[in-house]
This record gives sequence, C-alpha cells and structure tokens, in this order.
Amino acid sequence: MDRAGKRDLLQRNLLALVQQAGEGVRLPPERELATQMGVARQTLRRALEGLESEGLLARRQGAGTFVNPQGWVKPLVLRSFSEDMRSRGLVPSSTLLGTATQRADAKVALKLKLAPGTPVFEIRRLRLASGEPMAIEWACLPQHRLPGFDPKVLATQSLYDVLEREYGIQIRNAAQDIGATVVTEEEAQLLDVAPFSPALLVERQVLALDGEPIEYGKTLYRADRYRFAVNVGRAAPDEAGNR
Repeated sequence: MDRAGKRDLLQRNLLALVQQAGEGVRLPPERELATQMGVARQTLRRALEGLESEGLLARRQGAGTFVNPQGWVKPLVLRSFSEDMRSRGLVPSSTLLGTATQRADAKVALKLKLAPGTPVFEIRRLRLASGEPMAIEWACLPQHRLPGFDPKVLATQSLYDVLEREYGIQIRNAAQDIGATVVTEEEAQLLDVAPFSPALLVERQVLALDGEPIEYGKTLYRADRYRFAVNVGRAAPDEAGNR
C-alpha cells in the first residue's frame, strides 16, 4: 500500500474508533494508539491534529485526547458533499428527489448571470452518509454550458467530479450565506428528524475558474449533525486609527 493509501486507512480507522468511543470518552495514549494502528507516533499525531481541527477531538494538556460532545464540523472550505463525507471515513450517496429543465426566474438569472427565462437544469437531492440522511440539496446549473448533460447521473456521482471530468470545468470559489431555520414536515420526513427541528440553510453561488457562475443552490443541513467552523483574523485598523 502506498503512503496515501496508508494515510487514508489510518484516518478511517481513527474515525471508526471515535464513533465507537462516543462523546466525552478519552482515547488511549498516543504511544498505545500508534502501536494499535501500526503507524509511527508522529504520523498518528498529525492525523489526530487533523481530527482536532475538524472539531471531532479535543486535546487537553496533561489529560489526553477526548471525543468532542458535538455534531460534525463542516469547515468553510469549498468541497463537495462526497469529498466531505469520504474525508470522514463515511460512504456518500444520494437519492434523486427530482430533476427538471426550468426557465430561470429573476433571482436564479441574477445569480448565474443569465437573462431571465434562460433554460437551467434544476436538481434536488437527498444527501446521505453511510445510509443516514444528512442534507437536502437544491441546485441550478446553466444549461448552455453543459451540452448533453443528464441530471440523473447525479444520483450516483459528484456534481463537481462530473463538471471537471466531462466538461473541463474546475471550481474556483463560492460565495455562501448561512442562516438558521427549521424543517418543514416534508423535509423532516426526508431527514428523519422531528418536524420543525432546527436546521442550517446554506445558499451558495459557485464560480468556475473563468470567473463565471456555474451553480446556484441551497443546502439544508441537519443542525444535530453539522456545525460550521470559521477561522477569522482581526480586521486592520481603519484610516482614523480606530480599533
């Protein structure tokens, strides 16, 4: 097995250990855990630091490493749901809830820089991790940029993978707006939560490398499974020297 394969195996094994241990449980000491996982202690430490940065673990000086009592942290970096779930050692999948070709309304047209009425693909999916419902996703894509595209392929494939592989479109960045909401009865049934449970709604405009919008969409995340982690820096003082 190559180095990348060993690293992925270590991450999957650690994630399985974390999930089995449960919230608040202390993990075995690093030396013992490295022996158990069959890796060097420094390699293990880097993997633990990665899980700590995602909020899954808390390392306390002189006490050890503990499983955090909270839902998964979703870092504010642009990666697909499939990539996010695989990084956690989970198996991503989708249930296609509906696809259609629509004419862009004023808001969709604005977000995709299209004339109102321009045809767009509309896709709605339920996103799952190892069989557990995690999010409901709605997305619009400009039809003229994707000749021959069949939205039904997204039942089994990652959108960003399809864009890059089939159309040579690479994602550059996204503008995202995050808000709190509650789920409707229909959404609750899909997500396997109680009606009116709290949820996080993320609205996004995704740009390709050429600077043009390639996706506008919204994702409704279960609030009991997601937190969003943001690293912020202190703003520079303004010209008047105010701080």
